[in-house]
Amino acid sequence: MTLRTVAAAVLLAAPLAQAQMAMLGAEVWTEVAPAKVKTILLGMGLEVTERPGEKSTVFNFQLATYKVSLDSHTAFMELQLALSDKVTPAAMNEWNRTHRFTRAYMDTDGGATLEADLDFTGGVVKTTIESFVKGFGEAIPAFVKVVMQATGSGDAGDRPAAASTPTAPNPPAAGSAPGILPILDGRMSVRYDPSKWKQTPTSDPSRFEFKLVRGDGYAVVIAERTAIPTDSIADIALANIRKQDPSARLTLKQKRRVGGVDVWFQTVDATVNGIPVTYLGYYYGSQAGAVQVLTYTGRNLVSDYQADLLEFLNGFRVSY
Repeated sequence: MTLRTVAAAVLLAAPLAQAQMAMLGAEVWTEVAPAKVKTILLGMGLEVTERPGEKSTVFNFQLATYKVSLDSHTAFMELQLALSDKVTPAAMNEWNRTHRFTRAYMDTDGGATLEADLDFTGGVVKTTIESFVKGFGEAIPAFVKVVMQATGSGDAGDRPAAASTPTAPNPPAAGSAPGILPILDGRMSVRYDPSKWKQTPTSDPSRFEFKLVRGDGYAVVIAERTAIPTDSIADIALANIRKQDPSARLTLKQKRRVGGVDVWFQTVDATVNGIPVTYLGYYYGSQAGAVQVLTYTGRNLVSDYQADLLEFLNGFRVSY
């Protein structure tokens, strides 16, 4: 059995969303009372005010330094950012064309509005609501940038302080010829050097595999649409590896800034079918979905291929 076959078998565990519920024993809700929503928001460290809505409760708080409102109904919730800046229908249409999980429109006064809904019908857990709120906050800086460009303004209104903008993705290294693997409808991607890495076919549309041309280095990108917090994904991935090797050892876990977002970087030593393997991976989750960017090689080969594996990992980008 080859190194690729052995190591890849570890990565064929249940989808992250299912694994998360099983591992955490999460309670699944099809209805969520506003009082419970408020408790979740406060647990996220948000300063919340509330007022009665139409058969709902409306919570106000700040995300990305902007005031947003959350209209909490028993069966669903809606987040909204309303700016006074006047925009054109074309600008809002362009946002909707390039961003899947929010919708933008002009209000009756021509102001820019961003909204997102979360339906509880299929069942949600506490982390689903947290991810929904965090994901909306992550979308705000990009939306504000669109509004600023459309209005020719250097700033957007309706906030208490200056908004931060995401760090621009690092450009490819000089002289490199990166390929681009788009994932989750292009909202994320992995840039790699096709002279070093060759993509190999798979039957799973959510899974992409690569082999290092010069030797026994491998990479796998797994993307799921389910919103899972970044802080949960690395733990779930480690649990999946330990299903194959209960003595698998976590050798490093640290937060890193890659392509303008925070990811977990994790290295794990495991033995699968008698073969010692080392995994190096980035883990990221948002409203757009959950992504694992994993590389691996034989434990005795890490020093030979580590630079190539890290270069592949550092090609991860979030583009929405």
